[in-house]
Amino acid sequence: MAFEPSPLEVVETHFVHVAPTHLTLHGGQVHPWLQDRTYSLYELREVLMSEDTPYEVRDGVWRHTIRAARRSQDWMVGALGLCMPALRSIARRACRGLTPGGVDAVESAILAEAVRQVRTVNTDYARLVWYLIRPVHRTALSARKHEKDAPFPIGEPGREEIPDPGVQGSPDVLLVAAMQVGVLSRAEAILIARTRLENLPLTRVAQELGVSYKACAKRRERAEARLVAAVHAGEITIADALLRQECLLGCEPGRLSLVLNVRTHPKSMSHRPFPLAS
Repeated sequence: MAFEPSPLEVVETHFVHVAPTHLTLHGGQVHPWLQDRTYSLYELREVLMSEDTPYEVRDGVWRHTIRAARRSQDWMVGALGLCMPALRSIARRACRGLTPGGVDAVESAILAEAVRQVRTVNTDYARLVWYLIRPVHRTALSARKHEKDAPFPIGEPGREEIPDPGVQGSPDVLLVAAMQVGVLSRAEAILIARTRLENLPLTRVAQELGVSYKACAKRRERAEARLVAAVHAGEITIADALLRQECLLGCEPGRLSLVLNVRTHPKSMSHRPFPLAS
């Protein structure tokens, strides 16, 4: 399998590429403490990381960068690259023990929140970067919790397994059962299967669906919450998928094939009431 860089790595690569020529500031126009010459944002990142750099200088660099980032996509990459050391530190803690798919989801959430903060943070604040990074840290922890609580794939390190012995070891058949009884729509089951069982990055699936990352993540979150609630309430069993055995014929068990080939029915196969998929 070909190596795919993580979301943070993609941004860092772009930042390193464009910063020396396209992302530059004149030190004298930012703060008198800086030399009266042109700095690249890559060089200024090292300056900002130095303990000897006054906070007023750091705030000055950040104000210039944020104002430019609100007008230019390249400068938005510059703003993300400027705070990349902090973003990486947050990601290391938030992604510990997660699968590659989980790491991708958490890093994507980190970047999305960082972009939002660059667009909305009050630039009049002193020690500006703290106000920029703090919400990102909270978002990362929330994304980590969601990934740790996700029930798929069962038996994967860092995942919480579904305690019901009737569904353990068969996450693909569980998705089929959820479709059969109306807990999940076909589209929701495919979304979960592709990103949880096939470990495809959520960013890639969102692009294929033509929706934003946040919209796709929210769609999956609602579907998984509905699924987990139904499983813990005992409202879904593997038997629900097997009541119509023809839905499994010709399908190789495991991963996405079972979900893609299943033929759903308009009514529930169980006597129990289920919430309808939205």
